[in-house]
Amino acid sequence: MTVKTELMVVSAQMPDWKTVRVRQELLEAVEKTIERDQNQSISQFVSEAIQMHLDELRKKREQIVEKTIEYPVIHDRLLYTPHHMWAMVTPEGNIRVGLSDYAQKLMDGISGVQISQIGSQVQKEKPFGLVETWMFRFDLYSPVAGKIIRQNKAVQEEPTIINKHPYEAGWIAEIRPDNLVALEEELRELMKPEQYKTWVSKLQSRARGI
Repeated sequence: MTVKTELMVVSAQMPDWKTVRVRQELLEAVEKTIERDQNQSISQFVSEAIQMHLDELRKKREQIVEKTIEYPVIHDRLLYTPHHMWAMVTPEGNIRVGLSDYAQKLMDGISGVQISQIGSQVQKEKPFGLVETWMFRFDLYSPVAGKIIRQNKAVQEEPTIINKHPYEAGWIAEIRPDNLVALEEELRELMKPEQYKTWVSKLQSRARGI
């Protein structure tokens, strides 16, 4: 008695019917099982063959995804927020802020930037502006409390600068902190580069379903 070497299976991850080749060693085991008249075990061998093949397909898919993913640049001299804003203390003691490389990659093709007026009071973890693409808007959350003292007019006139240089020419605003003592605490609560890198890695893993 012979067993066909191909089985037709359908999977939720496969849009069409696919052919799964059962490994030769499993075929031999199935044939021996049939010869011993233990047909109730056949489904076990078939399930194992299918699972092995699906595992191989999953590994290949993950390898392809890994090759195509562009990992974000994380500047090692900055601090970060869970809202993907970076913060840098200027020589004058102000806080310059902008979007992280991870965020700008998600918003490829930024078409507009809106920032609260100079002199506006901002609160920590509250929106002070937004960036937008042709598809959606993304709120800009302040990493510290204070007053907006500078706006980057260049990114308002040419928003794609943020996509090109998120950590340099693409900075968005500068904030004068309300209180230096409170500022120290606010900065301690921000993520250091390695912490933000771990945070982003987790987000990317969730997006890939790993």
